[in-house]
This record gives sequence, C-alpha cells and structure tokens, in this order.
Amino acid sequence: MDIYALRQKSIALRVIIDRLKSCDPAAMKLSTALNPLLYAAEQQRIRTPVEWRDIPGRYLFTEAGLQQYADLEHAFAEFRIELTGGESPTLRRLKESMNEKPNSE
Repeated sequence: MDIYALRQKSIALRVIIDRLKSCDPAAMKLSTALNPLLYAAEQQRIRTPVEWRDIPGRYLFTEAGLQQYADLEHAFAEFRIELTGGESPTLRRLKESMNEKPNSE
C-alpha cells in the first residue's frame, strides 16, 4: 500500500467533493460519509488495505445521482483503488490496453 499515493488521491477527491457539496446534497452526504477515511488518509494513518465493502458512499453514485459528475466518480474510483491496496497487475494491463497510464507501480 502506497500511503503517499493514497494521500494524494484523498486530497484530489476532497477538492472535488468540497466544490460540489454546496450545490448537491448527495455530495454533502458523500463528504460526511467519507470524511473519517479522507482525514486518516491525508494524515497518512492508513497503513493496511481496506475492504471494498467497508468504504462508504458508493451507493450515492447510482441512487443519488452523483454519477453525473464524471470527475467525482473518477476521483472516488481512484481513491477506492488506492485504499484497497493499489492497482492490481490485471488493472494495470487493462489500463495499458486502453492507453491509460498506470498510477502505481
């Protein structure tokens, strides 16, 4: 687990959430749900991967309409990937095949 990459992903996600939470109540809910994890990641206190199911907020994208914000959805996905241990070799190969630069090595 790369705690420095996790910190960067957390900061990037928080910036987007902060921009949206004043105009979208679902973004405010996401902020509230994720704040403890974001704070811990920014303080580099998360040292072991977290299970996908233990990361709150994913339902807000489909049930509360947050999928309309592509940048938020992408930042959330990147944060979750890093929080669960980083990119797997399979994900790296998939990104390479899609001409996307892998984020962790």
